[in-house]
Amino acid sequence: MAKSGILFVISGPSGAGKGTVRGKVMEREVGLAFSVSATTRVPRPGEIDGLHYHFITKEEFEKMIENGDFIEYVAKFQNYYGTPKAQVESLLADGKDVLLEIETIGANNVRRMFPDAVMIFITPSTFEELERRLLYRGTESEKLQKLRLRIAKKEYKSMRRYDYIAINDDLDQCVSLICSIIKAERAKRSRNKDIVEQFNQIK
Repeated sequence: MAKSGILFVISGPSGAGKGTVRGKVMEREVGLAFSVSATTRVPRPGEIDGLHYHFITKEEFEKMIENGDFIEYVAKFQNYYGTPKAQVESLLADGKDVLLEIETIGANNVRRMFPDAVMIFITPSTFEELERRLLYRGTESEKLQKLRLRIAKKEYKSMRRYDYIAINDDLDQCVSLICSIIKAERAKRSRNKDIVEQFNQIK
């Protein structure tokens, strides 16, 4: 039987640096596919449709919900975010490892659907640092920044459900840690039964 891929999930509060970390991990880690999420929010400067997100209308998103086309989705900050099902399932079935970057609520739903998914929570080392990043990145209104901080406090309560915690105070160290996690998970005996069986047959 063909070996299925591993599903890696990274999530964390707004301001943790998920997107930047994800991009660096994809650059460094060979054989890792990224599943692009869909959203109804307006693209930020420099974001490219199909690369950073699939930017679609609210009507299109809700139609996909009706059709059961998402592994998970969440309504947040008056926008929808979701992970299209078909692409992820196809990649995993082909034996390719997949990286998802999603919200914590969505990550909980993924865990229920894919119990063997490897869950990684990204965060700065202190809440004060997260607050500093949100307040000074200058892309959103003060009202929305405060809303993100309130939501972040709730998101931190979900940390206990994750397999790994990746502190993102130093970008290179955080990326190296996640790449090490990926390598370690790929090397687990339980994921390499064909190799174990091969050597067990030696007489």
